[in-house]
This record gives sequence, structure tokens and C-alpha cells, in this order.
Amino acid sequence: MMKTRVFDYKNRADYNRQGLRHLYWELFDSPDQPGSAFKYMEREPILVLDDIMVEHNLWRPKVDLAYVTKTHADVLGLPTSSSHRVGHAVRLRATNPKQRMFIASNLIRRGIVRIGVGREHVYFDTDNYLKEPVLYVQ
Repeated sequence: MMKTRVFDYKNRADYNRQGLRHLYWELFDSPDQPGSAFKYMEREPILVLDDIMVEHNLWRPKVDLAYVTKTHADVLGLPTSSSHRVGHAVRLRATNPKQRMFIASNLIRRGIVRIGVGREHVYFDTDNYLKEPVLYVQ
């Protein structure tokens, strides 16, 4: 079972916020390697979420999965072509239909063209060079 990482407003000064206004990089780390998101993850998906938080300052993302190392991706059974392995993808927990619609509509407004919506999460990636634009229900 994966642990969801939640934005913690009180302790955000203790985390790496370089280049971000509200979020911090540790939210997107691989569970087995602290500091990996800042080193290896693409900036675009995180900057998009940070921009949503600037506009809607009461919204707090719940990150299920972002960048993963090879070892952790193998444990999760992710394919080698997964965008999580190269740091282009983020999966957010959203159990409410209004939350999912809010996230999807804000991602579309910011130019994200690969979005997946499931019963308990919203997945998006910015790996547009290798994959076709798509909006799908999981």
C-alpha cells in the first residue's frame, strides 16, 4: 500500500522550495530515495500544480505517486515505458467527483493534454513527445 503525501502548511519552511511558491519538492520524492524529485523530476508537472495553488490557495494536493526510482518502480510493477520512471507523471488522490473535476479542469486550462481520471485519483503527465494527447477514464 502506498502512503499519500499531503501538503503540510506548518512545516513547509523546513523543506526545499527552490523555484516553487507554495509546494515543496519532497512531496514528489521516490519513497526509497529522499531528495530524488529535485534531482531527477521534470519541472513542468510540479510548476503546473504550484500555479494551481497560487490561483486556488485553499486547495492542497495529495500526491500518491510522482517520481520513482528503478528499484521502487520494479516493486510497484510499473512498465519500463512509465512516465513515473523519468519524472514526467504525477498521480493525485481525489476521492470526491468535484475534486477530480476541479483538478482535471485546472490541468486542461494550463495546457496539460494527457490526463487520466479514476475513482480515487487523477493522473497526468507531460510526456507529450512520446505519447499522444488523451483524456481517459481508468
